[in-house]
Amino acid sequence: SLRKTSGIVGGEVHLNGFPQERESFLRCAAYVEQFDIQSPELTVRETVLFSAKLRLDPSIEATAKTADKERFVDGVLNMLELTVLKDSQVGSYEAGGLTFEQRKRLAIAVEFAGSPSILFLDEPTSGLDARGALVVMRAMKRIADTGRTVCATIHQPSSAVFEMFNDILLLKTGGQVVYFGELGEGSTNLINYFESRGARPIEHGENPASWMLRAPVKEKDGVMVDWADLYTSSDLYSGTLSTIETLNVSPDESKKISYDSLFATTLRQRMRYMIARISTIYLRSPAYNVTRSIVAIFYAFIQGAVFLRHAYTDRNTDRFTENEASGLIGTIFLALIIIGVSSISMVVPVMKQIRDVFYKHRASGMLSHSSLSMASFIAEIPYIMLVSLLYCGVFFAVTGLFNVSGQFFSLWGFFTLNVALFSYWGQAFMCLVRDLSTAGALQGALIGMNVFFSGYIVRPQYFTGFMKVGWWISPGHYAYEGLVVNLFEHSTKSVQALRGTAFYYFLVKNTSEDCTLREEVCIGNFDDYVDFFFGGKYKTSNTGLDVGVLLAFLIAARIAQICSLKYFNYVNT
Repeated sequence: SLRKTSGIVGGEVHLNGFPQERESFLRCAAYVEQFDIQSPELTVRETVLFSAKLRLDPSIEATAKTADKERFVDGVLNMLELTVLKDSQVGSYEAGGLTFEQRKRLAIAVEFAGSPSILFLDEPTSGLDARGALVVMRAMKRIADTGRTVCATIHQPSSAVFEMFNDILLLKTGGQVVYFGELGEGSTNLINYFESRGARPIEHGENPASWMLRAPVKEKDGVMVDWADLYTSSDLYSGTLSTIETLNVSPDESKKISYDSLFATTLRQRMRYMIARISTIYLRSPAYNVTRSIVAIFYAFIQGAVFLRHAYTDRNTDRFTENEASGLIGTIFLALIIIGVSSISMVVPVMKQIRDVFYKHRASGMLSHSSLSMASFIAEIPYIMLVSLLYCGVFFAVTGLFNVSGQFFSLWGFFTLNVALFSYWGQAFMCLVRDLSTAGALQGALIGMNVFFSGYIVRPQYFTGFMKVGWWISPGHYAYEGLVVNLFEHSTKSVQALRGTAFYYFLVKNTSEDCTLREEVCIGNFDDYVDFFFGGKYKTSNTGLDVGVLLAFLIAARIAQICSLKYFNYVNT
């Protein structure tokens, strides 16, 4: 089935007598995993329709149009007895949703929606009770009745389930064949084969599936009989070998399966379908999007409330003390970090779920890495802008300190870039590594770098040697600089410096006309305080550089995600 990602696979595989070609085989075959995963936010019909849109051959007139695909999907749902559940969300085991048996049938429906010629299933009845197993087998039987080949591995089936198979391949430890042939009515062919070679006779009412595992055990002259050797010397083996040789020697060219492309749809179509899918998932993820919006509003109010007294009680006073000015600059820093941390920590588990489902789609030949990368990028944009707008709007309204539209858009613009940076690097981290804990370590490193090197905990003028390198490569440096200098540029607010403070002497030195050593209090503009606080390192003239570097970090995040999705696969089968 071309799905093994572990172990060593050897030998040759032929399809209709021709060597197996990966692209063509994936187009005509489907594989149902033992423990399948689907997106819990989507409905049953949406899940199956997505598979049909991406996998049905557009050259076939019967399913060329969208309406035709929808009719085909409705037929698949009816065949798998899922029509009554078509508008139900798949859900999760923790929060409720489809039962385990219903999920099995959904997994089969998703694969059958591509109209494959061959359907592989890995233990489709495992974990099901007798009724559930019969329901699944009944669905598989209907698929086989349409003329398709259905191959399934099965573990200790009931006699009712076992009798529904036409042929059986029995292997012993080590992968050697013990029996391969038709089962026969009431398993007579299987039973006669083993009993004629000395196996214990089957008892009345005994399950043939259980009997065939225990009965072929006997000794001859104190030596265990090798049933694999008995099979290779049987007529069954020679007949099978003869059939294979005939197919390989003179294959019918008309039966060769060949496709020009791995994908049944164009790149544009794949991206459009994937963007719609991920956007729907985001729209139905309140635990993600509503929560981060509430977090933004909550922290904006809490941080803005610190300046309520100054903003409203002293409405006519445009003067800050040094402590208040430092607090306002620190509040901006905390906002960047807190909202950034919430963004990256919340996007990682969402991306893991989307990534794991994508691995299955890619293995089926439905999608490539570029489709998911573009979809995950676009789906985040409106929510990133909304979260940033909510924070900035509430912060502006609560503080009442800013009344210039340019200041608001500066805050919103750099805040949006900061949230985007954390969100997209969170996506990249989750695609780069296997699990949540490792991704958590990477996001911790990014958060720590931004906290330490942004320029507030340690001011930029105090970074020396190698530490200065950290300041230059930290994205937090550029987001914080862009926010602070543009927010307070041409500000009407002023900061008073008491005699003896560092800011006082800064004003005396740099604004000698307005402030001398004879004054008890010196008054400076807020942008003077920003210049003093950051040692002249943060400047309005750097705004273009700040935006450019932040965009470069965002591009790097996209490249990291694309490469990770392309070259890594963390699903072992």
